[in-house]
Amino acid sequence: MNTTPHARAGLTTAQETAQTVVLIIVSVVTAWMLYIAPWQVSGDPCLLAAVATVVVVVFLWATRWQGLRGVSFERNLLAAFLVGMPLVYVARYLFASTGRAVNHWLWIEVLGVIIFAALAVLGLKRSPWFLAIGIVAHGLAWDSWHYRNSTYIPDWYAIACLAVDLALSAYVAARVPAYQRASLSVSNKIFGS
Repeated sequence: MNTTPHARAGLTTAQETAQTVVLIIVSVVTAWMLYIAPWQVSGDPCLLAAVATVVVVVFLWATRWQGLRGVSFERNLLAAFLVGMPLVYVARYLFASTGRAVNHWLWIEVLGVIIFAALAVLGLKRSPWFLAIGIVAHGLAWDSWHYRNSTYIPDWYAIACLAVDLALSAYVAARVPAYQRASLSVSNKIFGS
């Protein structure tokens, strides 16, 4: 296996190859999500989330060729995406409730916003591993919990979001060395090391 450093972010060719393969998988899963989405209901937060996922994946491909500057942008983008994931569930609850009284499910969704926003902040301030953990936790805990158990989250979205979250968290985990290198580079510029 070729492990020579890659010029774009100081990564080995093997690391770059693994990251590209996982991003291809993310792209395929995202395309599948678009295929299974029922596009008849305009304004549905789940459909808007599907479109936002496509935009994020396009940006992930674009940042791959931007060096360390792109890596920093990518990390911020993924943190914003992690914060946005549970907001879709709050918005969908409100979209589906159509004036009914608020029940305990809304507050559980709000709790999810707090938890995943905290993981996003930790992913930016402490370690990029928190981003990977947050994204996979959203899939395994939130999406799988809503699948066939929710009156306001459609099953197609729960399963598609689970698949995207699992693929995207694998991509983030593969990118951790690049995120760490970019953070080290910024620290060295700030402190003159």
